[in-house]
Amino acid sequence: MDTQKSQFTRILLIILIVLYLLTLAVFNYTNWAAAPEFMEWWMPLVNSLLLSIPLVLLYGSIYVLVVAWRERKARGEVSPRLAGIIHWAPRVAAILIIFFISLFSLDVFEMEASPLELVGGFLIHSIPSIAMSALLVFAWKRPAVGFVAFLTAGALFAFFFVRDVDSLPNLLVFVFPILLIAGLFYADWKWVRPQPPVASL
Repeated sequence: MDTQKSQFTRILLIILIVLYLLTLAVFNYTNWAAAPEFMEWWMPLVNSLLLSIPLVLLYGSIYVLVVAWRERKARGEVSPRLAGIIHWAPRVAAILIIFFISLFSLDVFEMEASPLELVGGFLIHSIPSIAMSALLVFAWKRPAVGFVAFLTAGALFAFFFVRDVDSLPNLLVFVFPILLIAGLFYADWKWVRPQPPVASL
C-alpha cells in the first residue's frame, strides 16, 4: 500500500511539474510573440520568476490537496506531518498571492501624473491587496472564515477580471490560486482540526 502511495505521489508530482513548466513556457512565448522587438534577454527570466509565484501556488496546492484527500480517504485522517503542511499552506500561500497582486499596483508609477495623483492611483489599485490582507487577518486562526473569504475573493476576481477569451490567463494567475487557497483553508478546517465531540443523548 505504501509503495502504491509513494508511486502515486511521485507520478502526481512529475505531472504537476511538467504542467508548471509548460504553463510558464506558454506565458513566456505569448509575451515574446506579442512584442518580440521590445523583448530584452532578461525579461523572460523576470517574467518567469514573477509568474512562478501564482503557478507554484496553483500546482503546489493541487498536490497538497490531492495527497491529503487520498490519505484521509485511505486512513480516515491525515498524518501529523501533512496536517502541519495543510495548516500553514493556506496562510503562506495567501501572503504570496497578496504580494503578487500588489505588484500590479506599481504600474501606476509609470504614468505621467502629479505625486498626489500617483499616490491616489496606487491606493485605488491596491484595494484588492488591502482587502485580501484584511481577510487573511480575520482568517488566520479561523480556517472556516478563510474558506468562505477566499472562495468569495476568487469568485469576485473571476467576475471582474475574466471578461473574455483574452483574459482567460487571469484564471491561472489569480482565480484558481485564490480558490485553491480557499480549498486549503477548508482542508485545515475539516480535515485537520479536531471536530467537537457529539453530545450523547
